[in-house]
Amino acid sequence: MSNIIGQPITHDTLLKTVNTYPLIDNHAHNLLDSLTSLSCPLEICFSEANGEALQNAIETCALKRGVQQLAKLYNCEATLEAIKNVTDIKSYDELCNICFEPTGIQCLLLDDGLDSLDGLRSVESHVGLVKCAKRIVRIEQIAEQVIGDLAKTFKTSEPEFVVELKSFRDPLIEKFESLANSDLVVSFKSIAAYRTGLNINCNVNDETVAFSLANFVLKCVKSEKQEVRLVDKILIDYILKLAIEIAVKYDIPIQFHTGFGDNDLDLLASNPLYLRELIETYPTAKIVLLHSAYPYTRQAGYLASVYSNVYVDFGLVFPLISATGQQANLKELFEICPSNKILFSTDGHYLPESFYVAVIQVRETLGKVLLESVENKDFTIEEAVKIAKQVMFDNSNKLYKLNLVPEIITNQEHATETFTGVSKFALKKLKYNGVKYVRLGWLDVTNLLRFRVIPIDRFIEYTASRGVTIARCLNALPVYADVVLKGFSPAGEILLKPDLNTIVQLPYHPTHAFVHSLWENKWTPSDAEYDSTSSEPSCFTSCPRVCLKNIIELARKEFGIYFLAGIESEFVLLKNHNIHKPYQPDAVDNTLYSSSAAFQNRSTLSTIDEMVEALQNQNIEVEQFHSESSPGQFEIITGPDNPLTAADKVVVTRQTIYDVAAKNCLKATFIPKPFDETAGTAAHIHISVNELDQSKKIYDNHHSKLSRKERSFIAGVLQHLKAIAALTLPTINSYERTADHHWTGKWICWGVENRETPIRVCYRPKEGIKEGMDVNFEFKCVDATANPYIALAALLSAGIDGIKKGLELNMLDCQDDPASLSPEARAKLGITERLPDTLEDSLSELKKDEGLAKSIGEDIIKCFITVKESELDYFKSVSKDKLYQILIDRY
Repeated sequence: MSNIIGQPITHDTLLKTVNTYPLIDNHAHNLLDSLTSLSCPLEICFSEANGEALQNAIETCALKRGVQQLAKLYNCEATLEAIKNVTDIKSYDELCNICFEPTGIQCLLLDDGLDSLDGLRSVESHVGLVKCAKRIVRIEQIAEQVIGDLAKTFKTSEPEFVVELKSFRDPLIEKFESLANSDLVVSFKSIAAYRTGLNINCNVNDETVAFSLANFVLKCVKSEKQEVRLVDKILIDYILKLAIEIAVKYDIPIQFHTGFGDNDLDLLASNPLYLRELIETYPTAKIVLLHSAYPYTRQAGYLASVYSNVYVDFGLVFPLISATGQQANLKELFEICPSNKILFSTDGHYLPESFYVAVIQVRETLGKVLLESVENKDFTIEEAVKIAKQVMFDNSNKLYKLNLVPEIITNQEHATETFTGVSKFALKKLKYNGVKYVRLGWLDVTNLLRFRVIPIDRFIEYTASRGVTIARCLNALPVYADVVLKGFSPAGEILLKPDLNTIVQLPYHPTHAFVHSLWENKWTPSDAEYDSTSSEPSCFTSCPRVCLKNIIELARKEFGIYFLAGIESEFVLLKNHNIHKPYQPDAVDNTLYSSSAAFQNRSTLSTIDEMVEALQNQNIEVEQFHSESSPGQFEIITGPDNPLTAADKVVVTRQTIYDVAAKNCLKATFIPKPFDETAGTAAHIHISVNELDQSKKIYDNHHSKLSRKERSFIAGVLQHLKAIAALTLPTINSYERTADHHWTGKWICWGVENRETPIRVCYRPKEGIKEGMDVNFEFKCVDATANPYIALAALLSAGIDGIKKGLELNMLDCQDDPASLSPEARAKLGITERLPDTLEDSLSELKKDEGLAKSIGEDIIKCFITVKESELDYFKSVSKDKLYQILIDRY
């Protein structure tokens, strides 16, 4: 037999099919939302254990193998710690894209009843990661909701009440029928194995059920717990009867958990052979035995072989058992189970890594087992190819009536062909979507975004993996001109390596995409550091992204903390940027803070709308936007993320604002003080300090009401703030913005919701939770002439130093304008120092703060100081008009 293009079917054909045929994941669970994912340990991807037992997962074959596979995906060292470092630094959405892109999963069927953690994504929100997502309804959960509603009714009624069976049965049937008839729902599922075992009584009578229902509802009424957990065997057997009858009526399958699970399950009672009576009682019910019924795999295969209505899924054994065990498990299924009855799934849950590793292992194992079966003459090569397609896609497509057309992954798009987790297919999709050029960007120490533009084909075939070279000295160019300063050699090069996880198509210029870079040394035989035997990259120590990345990793490893950061974007829109003499910028309006009048100009409104839409199309969350206090001034507030991603996104945000404004014949500027008589333009940074282990978050009776590490973090920043100012207020114009009574924070202090302090402690209600408040710290002495990576590195380094030293926050909460207080009143609060008044003074403080320089990176600080001193010398010789002209042009 030959294939459709006349070529013989070979072993290579089989392996290509296994590796490129799409997948229908017939049983998985919802991913968590981004905030909830932070508290979910990666180990849950590889073990059914929980609590202290989960700590032993590191010693299992499953986790050790999974670490190797994730290390290749994330391009990091093959250790659990290194992988966790990657997941801490990257945004959760980024991780989901990285993990799902190579899998080839076309459709997910999701049991959304796995609710041991709050914060599940909706079923529909998985579309985008995959082409199609459908719901599996956990019937016990629906029954618990009905009983809960019933119990609430009786809690408010007379002491004597009667529970009638129809008050439970009728609403339950109504819910089951509504769900079964929903376009979103494709299957029911039971976890009877977890609750009372699979020995189902198919002949339970109404009188017995009514008695059990009354007792169970009474317990719920008396219980102080809000949630209902159904563990009554008679009731579970009864709801199964109702659910199966409705599943048959609407011709949808019902899945059963069989075999192993967590310690809430009686493994003996999860043997699928117990289901024989139910299978025979309902011969037209389509019954799916989940998880290979491991370790009862042969029993499950037998049932599928002798009953026409039984199917077997082999999820969960991937990736929870060893490679040898997985091969043995599939072989046991193929021993007796018809191939048109075997279904693929990942049982992926909560974290995207669980889906990725399961898929990689399934494709690898299925290929090996089928090849061996061909060698043993169990199947012909043609039959093996057909079986691969059945198991991976076709069987589920037919059983669940999905009517999907398999979207074959071409050989060039193979999932293993990746660069740091982003497939060549993903890059080719950009080309398919119209991208012709890629801007490979870097942000120098003066916060100027520069980029090289590479044609898309060249980028895919060469630059994506090799990078491009630039002169080493190009990170040290001053803002006034492209000149190489004394102390920086014109010799030597660095490599700009694309961080492909940041690549994005520019919606306002769709033939272009943008990607951030990481910088590596390019050593040559003439360099003392050259090593011809090493292929390991050598990071360029003055790379701002690398410096920030290192600080984030340090915080996690040594102090068990992670950060979320958000950076505000204030800017001014000018009608033109021709600088008159004297300097007179012409703003688009002269309205007030949050004034409705700012949005009455159609041209301005359409420009702002286009900016916001462009940001959203680049996966940047916009929380709100409004006009600000200065003429033509606006602010766009974007959502928080890990600090590296937050800095990446603010770079893209600013460039989007520049480019969209220019597209509309306007000039956007971020300079700190564009107008002498009105408020300046800032780039406030918000940071929250979070414990990886929430149980270690220590609150006491301190006057601040903050945790110990939060207090030490603030104390550290306060201690280093004069030096930090050089990095966060890095131009002469920056110091024209910072002044008393202008909400810029001139006195070194802190205050809860006080906009006149440089550190404002902010509270807001927790998302998704009715009680409690989230806290973050707003740092006001920052503007957009500062490199955001360096600014964040400075603030985090200072805060970490405070935590390391155990500094106490002795300064009291300032609830007044500190500049309006008497010296005695300030002293009582512990307020004694002011921020520097000039860039010269700030640089002097930075030079003295050797500890801060060392923790950020001595090379990058030395580079920064040299550049800024050169700028100071230059601007002394030019007029204020010339200074403003340069700053307006650059920022």
